[in-house]
Amino acid sequence: MSHAAVMRRRRPWTGFAVKAALIAVALVGAGEYTRANFYLGIATQSELCIPGYHVFLIDRRDTTPRRGEAFAFTASGLTEMLEDVPETPRTPEGASVFADGAMIVKIVSGMPGDRLRVTRERTTVNGAVVGHGLFLAHTLSRRFEDFEREAVVPAAEYVFLGQTTDSYDSRYWGNVHAGQIVGRAYAIF
Repeated sequence: MSHAAVMRRRRPWTGFAVKAALIAVALVGAGEYTRANFYLGIATQSELCIPGYHVFLIDRRDTTPRRGEAFAFTASGLTEMLEDVPETPRTPEGASVFADGAMIVKIVSGMPGDRLRVTRERTTVNGAVVGHGLFLAHTLSRRFEDFEREAVVPAAEYVFLGQTTDSYDSRYWGNVHAGQIVGRAYAIF
């Protein structure tokens, strides 16, 4: 076999190697982009505050809360945010409800400057009903009055609520600071 014939046979491998290397670089780049910008959140509790969804894709690039949208945030100091409540909310067994650093997904219900009113019967933002009752007060071994309040949502803080009456949310622990927001959460299944 001539030298030219051997070279023609090897060229396809060179082309294949170049294409494979480019595809590998593209896949690694796409994987790194996805890892850096997205997070998969999985709700492990049996009672869901956003019914029907256990898995969320969290877009870390989108950190500007919008009313009515689901966003993920960390529980950094959430149990201490409501100054009117003298003690940290605890489960009946005495454990803290949300450990610092836990990621939580809820719906943005109140924005900076909104007027929030929490009563035994309902929660309103700017007069519109966004939640019903304080059904967890008894579970938390607390009085309804411990959570009832009227306030304007401060700058860089947000009110987050679940979609069920038994959601442990801003009605009980107060507002979420902008620095705690991880990103927009898209319900997958």
